[in-house]
Amino acid sequence: MDYINSKKVKKAFQIVFLLGVFSSCSKKDATPTKTPSTVYFPKVKSIIAANCMSCHNSANSLGWVGRPVKFDADTDITASYAQIKKAVADPVSPTNRRMPQTGSLSDSEIAIIVNWYNKGGKSTD
Repeated sequence: MDYINSKKVKKAFQIVFLLGVFSSCSKKDATPTKTPSTVYFPKVKSIIAANCMSCHNSANSLGWVGRPVKFDADTDITASYAQIKKAVADPVSPTNRRMPQTGSLSDSEIAIIVNWYNKGGKSTD
């Protein structure tokens, strides 16, 4: 009878051990690690403030002279996200970009605007 009990105890131990192994594996897989998402808008806003605001503001944005876009508020910027990307990144060649008129943005500044655009062009992107 001791032999039968020791077999049962051994079997029970194996089952408990395997359940513990499987449950610890499933717990690790159940909680995936979340990678932080890059928020581009603060950088975009800074780029616009440094390179665009001198012309594109409430005082200077006159549609009849070709400056219908103003960037006074975050909502102005996000509403124009497609126009911004097009003006700094879409023209035929890098030497033929339309904005800013005083020169081209750096490659890293253009990449920030394009990444922001690709995420959706919101103030939370």
